[in-house]
Amino acid sequence: MITFEGVTKRYPGGTVALDDVSLDCPAGRITVFVGTSGGGKTTALRTINRMVEPTSGRVLIDGRDVREQRPAELRRGIGYVIQHAGLFPHRTIEDNIATVPYLLRWNKKKARERALELMERVGLEHSMAKRYPFQLSGGQQQRVGVARALAADPPIMLMDEPFSAVDPVVRAELQDEFLRLQDELHKTIVFVTHDIDEAIKLGDKIAVFQTGGKLVQVDSPENLLAHPADDFVAGFIGQNRGIRTLSFAGTGDLRLSDDAVRPATADAAEAAGLDWVLVVDEGRRPLGWTRPTQVAGALSEAPLSPVGATFRVGADSVRVALDAAVLSPAGLAVGVDEAGAVIGTAAGTDLLAVPTHGAADHATADDVQDDDGRADGGGAG
Repeated sequence: MITFEGVTKRYPGGTVALDDVSLDCPAGRITVFVGTSGGGKTTALRTINRMVEPTSGRVLIDGRDVREQRPAELRRGIGYVIQHAGLFPHRTIEDNIATVPYLLRWNKKKARERALELMERVGLEHSMAKRYPFQLSGGQQQRVGVARALAADPPIMLMDEPFSAVDPVVRAELQDEFLRLQDELHKTIVFVTHDIDEAIKLGDKIAVFQTGGKLVQVDSPENLLAHPADDFVAGFIGQNRGIRTLSFAGTGDLRLSDDAVRPATADAAEAAGLDWVLVVDEGRRPLGWTRPTQVAGALSEAPLSPVGATFRVGADSVRVALDAAVLSPAGLAVGVDEAGAVIGTAAGTDLLAVPTHGAADHATADDVQDDDGRADGGGAG
């Protein structure tokens, strides 16, 4: 666990970067620091590895003051990922990843084997090992940065806006990959972002900072959305926080309808009275939407509109399902099983009627620390 005890950072001239900050970052979980520019998010993160020294207060790792270790020794046990990856341009990818193992005096063969292992883990092909950073895309460079931070298997990782410099599609991919890795590795992670949607998607616990280094709320993502501490937090989250709470509502108990689902072999006349029909193949995989009035005879002959996005029943959130309904030509979300077979459909109005846990439950962040659940980001990224 990482603990902040009354941490203040005041610079010459009177600028206060952190103002009496106290919080716990639970072991094996992701704590996200989010807030306005000048709120002290990055300053707080850098007090953990002593890149910034507090004016007063203490930062402890598992009960030990970080000032009891020399900075270089401390940092070798802490992974660090920054916005633009910070790779060494004159080193190959494998040697960039092996930076800390080399500092720990691993032999070159062992360090490079570890680098190749981590390349595979973060989704990079081994063929890239001998390339240089300029030969990689921004997203690939960030993957290298994550691999480098993991190279010596540190128990703690600090991540300072690591995905903010890439496009939205790559960013969503990196977020999903990051969550997959965390599910395997269970690191203690402090993650800085200015993006509330990223915080909600990734965080087990969120700390909101206000300009002047004030910590204004520490809570679970659900409770942060449902019960913002004050007007500043509510304003920072934004007016669509109600929609964001749907990220925590599951689809496992949704009552789905099969009324609009028809096999391609069915006759269009059987669907008379329906505005839209979802045509499926013999394995119930969706082929497309059609209007029964557009064809006489078998639905296999009907012109089809794309199915669009679907949602995995029980795995995706109501927010993902609602997004699918909004984008569907029929206004219906298509629920599928893990094999992609259609289970049924749901209207947007039905999805909006699903109660959200955050709106009804006043549990605290500490109450949910033993819960392995996390927001399904879906369309939030």
